[in-house]
Amino acid sequence: MNNKRLKEVQGNSSYAGIQNLPQGTQNIPNTQMQSFMPQNQAGQYDVKSIAQKDLMSIQNLVDSGQIDYAQGQYLVNYVLNKAYNMVQNQNAQPVQQDSGIQDGFLEFEKEKADFFTPAGRSDVLAYLKNSNVNFDKDELSLISQLIEKLENSAVDRYLKQIAREKTLNDENEIAKKRLRANAQNSTFDDNKNRVFTREQIGKMSGAEFARNEKAIMEQLKKGLIR
Repeated sequence: MNNKRLKEVQGNSSYAGIQNLPQGTQNIPNTQMQSFMPQNQAGQYDVKSIAQKDLMSIQNLVDSGQIDYAQGQYLVNYVLNKAYNMVQNQNAQPVQQDSGIQDGFLEFEKEKADFFTPAGRSDVLAYLKNSNVNFDKDELSLISQLIEKLENSAVDRYLKQIAREKTLNDENEIAKKRLRANAQNSTFDDNKNRVFTREQIGKMSGAEFARNEKAIMEQLKKGLIR
């Protein structure tokens, strides 16, 4: 069976075909049969490499005359069907985390229980576990120290910001008091230098007259009020 013919056989094969070893291959030596797509091998398969190797073995068997063309086609169907099933099984298997990763976290939690429980830290924990990196206890301790340093720095920045805002507020209040005092002094000076008329004095309330009484009396003595 040349390469062109083998490709034709592969193209005519169906993934939905034979579930068990097909009839017509009983005469193939057991040593050859055992090499085709092992079913009970544990772990992950390199399905493509296995299938390519088995298809090449089938071609060699046909070329050497150990099996005929029909038997070769049966075996091609069988190999492709098993490859399809293996891929499906691999896709269905859940991704398992390395036990070493879990061991590192367990050892760390013995020394610092609930370190990653608070909000924010739990996000870091999820990221570390999903990274599939095998962190040991010492590496996790260094990471925890970095987290604490970042948190303390954030607290320090916040406290400094609060203190700065308080200082600005205090300075603003002092400035406002000075402005009010200057405004009051300016009004007092204006009233002190102001010459009242009889009409203005007559319209004053009791409080206004009391506030300006000294200036009014001085102006009366000087004959300034007309």
